[in-house]
Amino acid sequence: MKTNRWFPVTLIVGTFVLSAFALSIAFAHDEDKPGHKSDKPDEAKIKAAMAKLPEADRSAAAAQRYCPMMDTVRLGAMGTPVKVVIGGKPVFLCCSGCKDEAVEHGKETVAKVEKLKKATAAVAKLSAADQPLAEAQLFCPIEEGSRLGSMGTPVKLMLDGKPVFLCCKGCEDGARENAKTTLAKVDEIKKENVKAGHHDGHDHKHGAADHEHKKGIAPKK
Repeated sequence: MKTNRWFPVTLIVGTFVLSAFALSIAFAHDEDKPGHKSDKPDEAKIKAAMAKLPEADRSAAAAQRYCPMMDTVRLGAMGTPVKVVIGGKPVFLCCSGCKDEAVEHGKETVAKVEKLKKATAAVAKLSAADQPLAEAQLFCPIEEGSRLGSMGTPVKLMLDGKPVFLCCKGCEDGARENAKTTLAKVDEIKKENVKAGHHDGHDHKHGAADHEHKKGIAPKK
């Protein structure tokens, strides 16, 4: 009987291909496991949590969008938002762990909520395609700690084919002149946002001061 000398090679290659395919499926399923850190918020989870609020509170929570104590955490990302009334004004928090500090620093909390509402309204003026991109970034890479939307509708630039959002036109020259550094800073901000935005609701630091925004790129004068 004539033996096919290529059979062992074919068998090895076929085994390798099947193994690689199996691994790709395993990794794909692993991304859906609880605890996997995705850079995208779970919109279905957030929507379901927000829907549990009384109807009268939903629009106010949606206008605020983020927790004033953990300003990278979307309301609803950690369950049904917690409502407190401070100085006669409704404030929504990501979890009960934020309540004591929010009430203790009531004046600052209410002021932060107003800023979040202003920023949320400004970001909403971007196109539907750009809004999630701006929210993934949240902060300007040029002006340290400046939240996108705090100075009006964020300014969008394309640097090396990648979208970058700035807090205002005054940052545009600095962003263009330091394009590579700007893009690196944007990536750094996004990673910090993902890291800060993943909590179990029981063990996390509170307050905007506790969320470290590393220095932006100073525009050239």
